[in-house]
Amino acid sequence: MKWKPPREWEQLRQGIGCPICEDMRLEENRFSFKVAELRQGIVRLAKNQYMRGYTVVMLRRHVNELFELSAQELAEFWQDVARVARVLYDLYQPTKVNYLVFGHHCPHLHCHLLVHSYEDDPSTPVDMNAETVLLAPEQYRDIVAGMRRRLQVSD
Repeated sequence: MKWKPPREWEQLRQGIGCPICEDMRLEENRFSFKVAELRQGIVRLAKNQYMRGYTVVMLRRHVNELFELSAQELAEFWQDVARVARVLYDLYQPTKVNYLVFGHHCPHLHCHLLVHSYEDDPSTPVDMNAETVLLAPEQYRDIVAGMRRRLQVSD
């Protein structure tokens, strides 16, 4: 995969046509289900559960880089990420929660949370497209409800 053309990338950097901005508040979009809106982040459970509990925390407003945030926004965003990680830890009892901040597909600040167990090979590179694991609708509903309860947020 290559970078988007510079003009298109610059528009995305400005938030013009940003797909994350457009659908992060939807209850369900093409890739995920909304779990909660926190102080700075919107929490979404990925439809592709190739790694159980795969969740993304997206910054509520459009910025590209961590350094674009005020000190308060930065602290609150990472507090939101840590809060979600704690929920995932409580739900799945993992060996490790990994935090991935990419943005090379879409320059909107967001953090992927991946839950790892001892059965996982820690040297395997992260590839969200390596396989597709879709759950039954009621399984997604149960996970989202469990996360909301632990986050102490309502529907």
